[in-house]
Amino acid sequence: MTYNTIEIIKNGSLVRIVFNRPDVMNALSEEMIREVTTAFHTIGQDDSVRVIILEGNGKTFSAGADLSYMKQSGEMDIEQNTEQGIRLGNMYRAIEQCPKPVIAKAHGYAIGGGFGFMVLADIAIAETQTQFSLSEVKLGINPAVIGPFVIKKIGLSHFKSLGISGEMIDTTQALRIGLIHEVADENDLEAAVLKKVELLLKGGPNAIAEFKANVENMDGHVAASRIAKLRASKEGQEGLSAFLEKRPPNWVESID
Repeated sequence: MTYNTIEIIKNGSLVRIVFNRPDVMNALSEEMIREVTTAFHTIGQDDSVRVIILEGNGKTFSAGADLSYMKQSGEMDIEQNTEQGIRLGNMYRAIEQCPKPVIAKAHGYAIGGGFGFMVLADIAIAETQTQFSLSEVKLGINPAVIGPFVIKKIGLSHFKSLGISGEMIDTTQALRIGLIHEVADENDLEAAVLKKVELLLKGGPNAIAEFKANVENMDGHVAASRIAKLRASKEGQEGLSAFLEKRPPNWVESID
């Protein structure tokens, strides 16, 4: 598929989904929402892919919705706005439910929808000067669609504080509330991200996918059946054999 608002860059089992609207700070549009949704659905089913990096071209990661998108929303009736919200929610769910591990690599700003991408990433790493905000209330709206995902990530208390104030926070506060997992200087950001990629490539791909699915449903009986299935699988047997034989399992890869 040809994409207009994002770039797909594949290097072996690593895929980068890159927001490519630098002239508008990688702000979300209807087309971008549709393309990101399609990309995650497609890549999520690609057995050759092991890890996804989510990043942005230009000076910033993603600065929310663009002006034309917001203007369009203002001209819609309630039913049309509801449909638009459903499409946005579908994009977020496509990321959350992707069986591949997702690393967000942020710089500049992660505002509104950009904040949402940080929430949905399995691992979020930000350049030291990155700033974050749920700024919707300043536009007379609120972060309702992303809300359930944000609460799962940083909790109701922090969501309420940021959601009603529209406050801009720095990486120190983002790290403290659990929005991001790691901070790196500009020159070290890529290396920090690739270090996580290397760690992920040492894990069994099916085990990681099953773990992500299990996190969404922590029922004890379901978890027991999942682990039994993995132990009996070829990957599980290979992992046990490799451990006993003191060798790397056959799924371990390295990014050059």
